[in-house]
Amino acid sequence: MKGLILNIQRFSTHDGPGVRTAVFLKGCTNDCAWCHNPESIRPRPEVQLFPERCIGCGRCLEVCPAGAHEVVEGEKVYHRQRCQYCGRCAEECFAGALVMAGNSLEAEEVMAQILEDEPYYRHSQGGATFSGGEPLMQKDFLLELLRRCQERGVHTAVETAGNYPWTFLDELLPSIDLVIYALKIADPEKHRRYVGNDGERVRANLLFLGASGKPLVVRTPVIGGVNDTPEEIGGIARFIADFPELLYYELLPYHPLGKAKLQSLELEEKEHFATPPKEYLHELAEVARQFVGQVRPN
Repeated sequence: MKGLILNIQRFSTHDGPGVRTAVFLKGCTNDCAWCHNPESIRPRPEVQLFPERCIGCGRCLEVCPAGAHEVVEGEKVYHRQRCQYCGRCAEECFAGALVMAGNSLEAEEVMAQILEDEPYYRHSQGGATFSGGEPLMQKDFLLELLRRCQERGVHTAVETAGNYPWTFLDELLPSIDLVIYALKIADPEKHRRYVGNDGERVRANLLFLGASGKPLVVRTPVIGGVNDTPEEIGGIARFIADFPELLYYELLPYHPLGKAKLQSLELEEKEHFATPPKEYLHELAEVARQFVGQVRPN
């Protein structure tokens, strides 16, 4: 069984307890206007272009079977519409000007990387975290990886935004030790404007999850000018307040890391967003603590 993998990040400490290996699967069911990983959205391989890194060696022109790379009036040009996404140019580009976003890997290949750090998982109570994009877009492949991890005694966590039929997650729950769930906006109209849907399915799935008895962390990325108000954060905190297995509620500040990635994919920035000051994030955390005992402003 093969899956489309964006990245495998070892020694991660922000994606669940202990030392973890984070596996990022490509493809997403949302279209967040502030996305800091836009290369994770499309469920197919893509080439990212960072022209400032190009040293003009010409290897990409030599190996591309589709003629997607050429020099026009002394300038190196990449024709994205011609690209077959074979990845040969990125393989030859040792300067890192061309990067392949999305590689097809066997389950065995992914597990080999996860299991390299088994001793660290045992000593730190860590494990493997599966994220994205939206990892449940590759539900069958994800389930295979989760089951293999459990067979080896590796703690499993899944980061999800919940925009899919509940049966998708319900099928996987016996193989998941921890769910890290993103609830981004309480207001349906704002959710539609900034995420691409009204969030009804996201909220319904979170209610099912909250009643399932599965250990749960809820996260909200706090975006300046979007959901950085006491009303929004308080509304989310009220929504999750009675979940019996909620470990904590986490507020994550927006950061503009996605801008350079948008340029590398020749995509336009939808809107300009602000990062809330750290002090204000702590104020919002105090609002949430009126409803949820454990709140972490990151």
